[in-house]
Amino acid sequence: MASGKPGLFAREATGLVREIGFTLGVIIILCHVIGLGWQKRAFQFTGPVPMPTNEMPLGLPAMFWAFLICGIIVLITGYAAGYVAAAMPRSGGGYVTISRIIHPSVGYIAAWLMFLAEAFSYGLIGVAVFEGISIFYNIALAPTTIPFGPAELFIGGLIIVWIFAIIALLGTKLYGRLMEVIFYIPAAITIIFFAMWVAGVMNPSLVEEGVKSVMGVTPKSIMDLAIHGGMLKAKTGFFSAFSVALGGAFWAYMGWYATTFVAGEVKEANKKLPQVLLVAGLIIMIIYLLASSLSAATTMNMEKRTIEGDEWSFYQAYSFLSYGNVNWTAVYEYVGVDPNVTKYGEGNWTHIAQSTKFPELRNINFQKAWSTGIASIIARGMNLGILSWLIALGGVLWIANDIPPFLLVASRTFFAMSFDRMMPEKFAYVSERWHAPVWSIIITAIFAIPACMAEANFPKGATDYLAFAGVVGTDIFDAFFLTLFCVSCMLLPLERRDIYDRAAVKHSIGAVVTLGFLATLGGAFCLYIFIKESPWIWSLFTTGAKTADIISAAGFFGCIVVGILLYVYYMYKNTTRGVDMRTLYLSIPPE
Repeated sequence: MASGKPGLFAREATGLVREIGFTLGVIIILCHVIGLGWQKRAFQFTGPVPMPTNEMPLGLPAMFWAFLICGIIVLITGYAAGYVAAAMPRSGGGYVTISRIIHPSVGYIAAWLMFLAEAFSYGLIGVAVFEGISIFYNIALAPTTIPFGPAELFIGGLIIVWIFAIIALLGTKLYGRLMEVIFYIPAAITIIFFAMWVAGVMNPSLVEEGVKSVMGVTPKSIMDLAIHGGMLKAKTGFFSAFSVALGGAFWAYMGWYATTFVAGEVKEANKKLPQVLLVAGLIIMIIYLLASSLSAATTMNMEKRTIEGDEWSFYQAYSFLSYGNVNWTAVYEYVGVDPNVTKYGEGNWTHIAQSTKFPELRNINFQKAWSTGIASIIARGMNLGILSWLIALGGVLWIANDIPPFLLVASRTFFAMSFDRMMPEKFAYVSERWHAPVWSIIITAIFAIPACMAEANFPKGATDYLAFAGVVGTDIFDAFFLTLFCVSCMLLPLERRDIYDRAAVKHSIGAVVTLGFLATLGGAFCLYIFIKESPWIWSLFTTGAKTADIISAAGFFGCIVVGILLYVYYMYKNTTRGVDMRTLYLSIPPE
């Protein structure tokens, strides 16, 4: 073989084994999606655009409606991705479908960007585990705090990244068992989340007592600070609040088609993959709708005030002080401390605690608003400290269980490209004993390092300079890939009738094209939202842009350029070696 004309693929079989059943396939998506963001979205995207309660449709916050609309898009795009991946169920998922249906170059560049998105996210989540420990246990153990500096976050993130990478080398079967463990534990604890939220809705005094226990002040003090900090001036209507919430909702849903990337390891993927994505999407949607509405409702029943015809509550005040554009100069002046923001910084609660005008603020221990944090606060209000501790554990584990799916998605994408001889063939190696793509896993862990730096802001300024490896930059790559994935579904019966006819899941040509078209619109809308929220990517073409934004934009477009150069290099290299690349990209990779 070495002396003659090389075969189409790196070898005649992938070496991967179909060990992922229906339940684990669903769990992979649930773990990938339900992580850090959903735990604060109801407050995080209310703070910048506070909306009076009387303007909320059915009394539900804008984030609820954003989760609903985005959830419908998730179901449509998820089923479309699952259907087309099931038609050619191989590891790499969308890379295989896009390159075989649209064009090899499009599939390659999309897959390269998706690999970067998932590998970077793998590093981000490694650091976020330690951020989560600090966030949730600062509430559960208040007034005790668990601080982590940038160096500790970076080192901790690296340790997490390599621990999970080493475990992944031992095969998908063991990795799947690990995922099940770190899924079922927080899933069980989530029942406590909902129990606390329901208790808070039924008895607002529990929330009030919890706020006093955790933050050392009454909800009234929080409300007064928010009003004097400009909450009323920041008032917005439903449609403005909804448009802002859409970005947060899409971010919280990202990864809803993760199992398609391990299609080559899913049992009966040709039949069950679309069902896996549909079931997972429905479960996530229900959790998000209930969590956003209940956690918000617990705080809407407290400290209600009608000001100039508008109804406000602790919900808007807490969200605004946590995530809004607060006028901290006005806040400092109101409490009677030095208003010099340049000297004391924004949101300096230690400075606010020096107030002599309001002695009740001396013990303030403000903690940002989180849905899970509210559950923990209610547990404290019930004098159930052990439940508060368990809720914090659940919050941290929901972050930690993101990690295995990110590694699976990134490593299988790189593996699929290598198996097509479009990356170094060494990365297509699969351990005969463990059936794991060893070098693809290792390269994923290596690419996670700059994301650890960005999330930990280590060294100082890394967050700004490495924005392309941060949350928004990676989601742009992800949404771009998703859009093309959906396009490949739309074009499947038109461009590859042979594959369409052999598909185990049967739908008419019109149904598949319509499904793909609607899914493409949904994916493109998601991509538009992310680009709209990322003005820094245009800094190369903007006068007066900040240096950090210019460097981040250069890194963003640099990733794309690198993908193009890699494609040209490997196409040329393989062609000169005698590999029939046209036939390769017309063929579905072997099992």
